Amino acid sequence: MIVAFTVFSAAAQVLLKFGTIQLKLNPSFTGLLTNFPLLGGLALYGIGAGLMVIALRHGELSVLYPLISLSYVWVAVLSVLVFGEVMNVYKVTGICAIMAGVAVLGSGAHK
Repeated sequence: MIVAFTVFSAAAQVLLKFGTIQLKLNPSFTGLLTNFPLLGGLALYGIGAGLMVIALRHGELSVLYPLISLSYVWVAVLSVLVFGEVMNVYKVTGICAIMAGVAVLGSGAHK
């Protein structure tokens, strides 16, 4: 459930980025209301919040909440694939640190 949340969150970020690009082209109230990437990103955040609520009913907050940081990993990868951003050694190191932290937290969870 929480992994799905991180994927929805990362997809929402990509859509929000596309939406802000479109918003620069049409910075009006009508442009805001017809900005489907922006609205889609907000909708994905809402779906993700629903998934998080369901996950919190069954899991430990101290384990689930840090798992949200996996969305940073997805966003970093998607930014390279979708927007052509550059992945440098600092970003790779940060991604590895996030994944290691999540692994440590997951191994310490109560079964």
